[in-house]
Amino acid sequence: MILFNENIVALLNEYFSKNEEYVESIQLASYGFNIQFVGFNVQCNERVLASIGGEQYEWEDAPNSGPWGALGRQLAKKATLKTSSLLSIVFESGDSIDIETAESQYESVLFNFPPQGESIVMEIF
Repeated sequence: MILFNENIVALLNEYFSKNEEYVESIQLASYGFNIQFVGFNVQCNERVLASIGGEQYEWEDAPNSGPWGALGRQLAKKATLKTSSLLSIVFESGDSIDIETAESQYESVLFNFPPQGESIVMEIF
């Protein structure tokens, strides 16, 4: 689809500043990596990189032995763009995740936000 932009960063930071957006769950599968926050969900279909406890981990198209569960209940503090294809979310603990997108015909990352009225709110990259 498309690369990340400042609009998604501003939207995420608005969520992080207004609410305590904890990671409620992490789901790993061969087809995707899902992060459920309190108020929204992020579905990742490209790579997800993480810094957890000072160590680096990578998810890419298959489950692995990284300590992904350690992200559970972590409080998201800030989103930034590292590049137009790499969005970073930093947690209060200092741990972070970097979500990758790619320009292609398929969706790389889907942000599913709460509905507004009868409208489904999604951002697709």
